[in-house]
Amino acid sequence: MPSVASAEQIREGLKQSPHWKVIVRPRTFDAQLIPELPDCWKIIEPCAVSLRGWDFPHIDRSNRANGNDWIASWCDFMGHGEYWRFFQSGQFVHLSSFREDAWPNALQTALGRVLEKPPIGEEPAGCVDVVEALFRLTEVHEFAARLCQRMALEGEAEITVVWEQVRSRILTVLEFSRAWWGYYPSAEDRLEYSRELPVTSIVGNSAGLALDAALWFFHRFQWNDPNRTVLQNDQQKLLTRNLR
Repeated sequence: MPSVASAEQIREGLKQSPHWKVIVRPRTFDAQLIPELPDCWKIIEPCAVSLRGWDFPHIDRSNRANGNDWIASWCDFMGHGEYWRFFQSGQFVHLSSFREDAWPNALQTALGRVLEKPPIGEEPAGCVDVVEALFRLTEVHEFAARLCQRMALEGEAEITVVWEQVRSRILTVLEFSRAWWGYYPSAEDRLEYSRELPVTSIVGNSAGLALDAALWFFHRFQWNDPNRTVLQNDQQKLLTRNLR
């Protein structure tokens, strides 16, 4: 579906709002790692991860562009925005809104699930769904693994995930079949998780690396005792496409 907003409007709108930023890049910079610009499309399209009906990254059929040394695609669909660029250097940069912000009554639902009250003077700014965050981080790391393989990278690569403008957002589980009572807010406006890893580790253990990243973010929302095994079971349902 063609986007109503322009690429620049989506890109700038994401930067000015709470959003995810994902960067995947080789540890060593080579501006011409991918010699021909059209080859960037041939590399990235097979790497897109589609495990639950929405691919990461979303490669829009209509909204795409070739720049000087990069390709890009973007979308604005039902309140969810994305914009990404992939450079001939092998660097991938992806911006996206929090999908929870487009879900009807998500924050009200989250507040209705907790027994604790917000601290005096503090109002929640939004919510982050635990399962949604875990799934997105799993997709990010699986995409990174595919990208490393497709580019035949050696040595190390860097994966960075940033959550911007998240102070006072609360962690939650919006699925009513799951118990959730605590009030877990972010005290920071910007949370950045970045790791330089051997390509062999990224390719061979993308799911485990995604779990590590998820736990890192959850700890910074004051949730100090998440059960890794439970999260791993949820992750396996995504990876095996058994989400019923």
